[in-house]
Amino acid sequence: MSKYKKSLIIYSILIALLVVIFLIYTYHSLVLYERNLVDNYIGYYLKNEGYKNIQNDIFKVSELEINDKDIKDGVKKLYQSNNLKYIENKKLEKDNLYVYDVYNNNVLINRISLKSKKKYKIMGILNSDEWEIVNSENYFDNGLYSYEIAIPENYQLYINNKLVNDKYIIETKDVDNLSELTEFISISKKNIYNINNLIYEPEIKILDENNKEVNYILNDNKINIDKEFLKISTYEEAKKYLKNDFDIMELAENYSLFLTDDLGGERHGLYKLTPYMLKDTDVYKRALSWSIGPDILMVSEHTFKNPRFTNEKLENFIIYNDLAFSVEVHLEKNMIVSHKDKVDVMNDRLYFIYYDGSYKWVKSESIKR
Repeated sequence: MSKYKKSLIIYSILIALLVVIFLIYTYHSLVLYERNLVDNYIGYYLKNEGYKNIQNDIFKVSELEINDKDIKDGVKKLYQSNNLKYIENKKLEKDNLYVYDVYNNNVLINRISLKSKKKYKIMGILNSDEWEIVNSENYFDNGLYSYEIAIPENYQLYINNKLVNDKYIIETKDVDNLSELTEFISISKKNIYNINNLIYEPEIKILDENNKEVNYILNDNKINIDKEFLKISTYEEAKKYLKNDFDIMELAENYSLFLTDDLGGERHGLYKLTPYMLKDTDVYKRALSWSIGPDILMVSEHTFKNPRFTNEKLENFIIYNDLAFSVEVHLEKNMIVSHKDKVDVMNDRLYFIYYDGSYKWVKSESIKR
């Protein structure tokens, strides 16, 4: 081989080595640059340093924890997970001090204060910082994992396959949206459990009254499950679960006529509605206020078409227990106002309870279609 060929090979090898060295240098430089971006640096610090000064007595571990009791190891796993997010806390920043709040599922677990020790360039063109952690404060008053879980009182809650007993209940309240009914009768209540001081993310299992596992959604460390009540489409089927049959549609028609001052009689016909009402309810108070107020006298003059009511429907019953139910009521009242047709639509969910020997209307909600 000639000297020229030998020199060319050696030169090519040197060039290739220089290219490899340059690529390695570029790669590590970019890795360093990316790591020193402030958000990335916080993650790097937590994963590699943040857990090292944790003591195993920073909180009393729950008896529901079945894994080992190494809090430090739990913090390490938490900090190395992908669940964390970092939010800049501008209110606390000052004098070149950056403050970031660290969250796990929207629960504050750490507040990090850091500042730039010096600035320098990477590869001569990229501006970067050398960061110094000024303070790292953990917020583990409720452990690494904590939950608020609301379930019907006849459901069972299991954490790590352990049945959670009543000492974890912080509140028992009425089922959502039924408080007006439960002022007079008892309907299934809801237990609120406070589960905290766990080191590792637990297995959560909820069983209904038939010991069937219930699906749930965990949102912001909270679970909220409402009892599944019996739902029935038609009035004919719903009658099987009512204590006595009464004319729900007649009541709805009378109330519609009452609102347009067409019911007649004492207090504009209020007396025809009060047998189905209880005096302490909002339904009664609104009706009474309408009957004695000035607005009912200002209803526009009108007549009715024939038939007066059309498209009447009773559907989507919900049976809460043997003393309470609700139903969607739809009707259209056909009126003529100022020589023009006008349809007054009622589309509400009415709530009834069985009280003092008959059904009483205690609540209504407008339904959008």
